[in-house]
Amino acid sequence: MYYFRSEDMYKHPIAFLSVNNLTVARYAAAMMADYIGFCFDSTSENFITVAKAKEIMGWLSGVKFIGEFHSKPMDEITAIALELNLDLVLLYGPYAVEDIESIPFEIITHTPNQSGKYYLEEGQIMDADGNIFIIPFYSANEDETGVVDFEEISEKLSALEI
Repeated sequence: MYYFRSEDMYKHPIAFLSVNNLTVARYAAAMMADYIGFCFDSTSENFITVAKAKEIMGWLSGVKFIGEFHSKPMDEITAIALELNLDLVLLYGPYAVEDIESIPFEIITHTPNQSGKYYLEEGQIMDADGNIFIIPFYSANEDETGVVDFEEISEKLSALEI
């Protein structure tokens, strides 16, 4: 039996970021996303609690997880990343290099001159050599429970197909 993987469908790995509901998470998994990200910034409209993220993660298989952080202290970031066993940590805020290096996880920073293996640049996550590492999509919100318009995201994903 053969199982499809994202690299069988897309030119680059795909991530759905700022996911805060099961509908979008399941859609992302069904579309062969490599990563699903959760925003733990309580001031964001896409904020999700650790408990809710854990619940959603329990429904999924075959994807890796990213924690998104804007201004939390490093000890809180590390605690959340450890509790959820995250694969990557995305730091949007201006963190000091020594703080970034203190996190025992793969890090994505918002600029290439910060200490991190990966960085955000013009809608893409790049590796240290300037190659595309992940193409991120930002989560659609539910219109009501279980109802999300995926038309725009579906069109963009189709354009990335091999």
